[in-house]
Amino acid sequence: MSPFGTIGRLEHVSDVICHECGALTPGTTRPVHAYMDASPGCWQMYCELQEWQHSLRGDHGITTAQHVVDAYAAQHATNPDRRDRQSVTVHLMSLCASLEFGVSGRQRRAMIGDWTHREYPLLRPITDHYPVTVRDVKEAPVERRHEVVEEMATSTWSAWSIHHREIRTLLAGFLA
Repeated sequence: MSPFGTIGRLEHVSDVICHECGALTPGTTRPVHAYMDASPGCWQMYCELQEWQHSLRGDHGITTAQHVVDAYAAQHATNPDRRDRQSVTVHLMSLCASLEFGVSGRQRRAMIGDWTHREYPLLRPITDHYPVTVRDVKEAPVERRHEVVEEMATSTWSAWSIHHREIRTLLAGFLA
């Protein structure tokens, strides 16, 4: 027996910076997403928002929930796996459709199915630290989360400015 007693599973080491979005996240050994390259603590914080996201109602609520998904996926975008390339492109198209063309969350959810299962190029972000991350959303008071999510969506879309033309062109083929 160890002089320290029974040693169990390590749950929390210390806070670490997510290598993708730049958020300060819990250091943990928990599972991560299958292909999105997020730190375990970052993925944990995202998953902890699921109950809140599922509680959102009406078109405004669906738009907010979709913005969380879109911004999070775009902030964790450096895995060259085909599934991640598709995910990043589709979620950037969704952000563009919403923020530039006013397409509602409900409409985008229906459209995303048409956008998936295609080959898309590997798009690389120009930053690895975003001004608003999942941590900001999680820590915001519930009554302010919509506002923080909008800031996350807007700042994430802005951070991808190098690819705006390409995303708009891809999206135009579906909006025509």
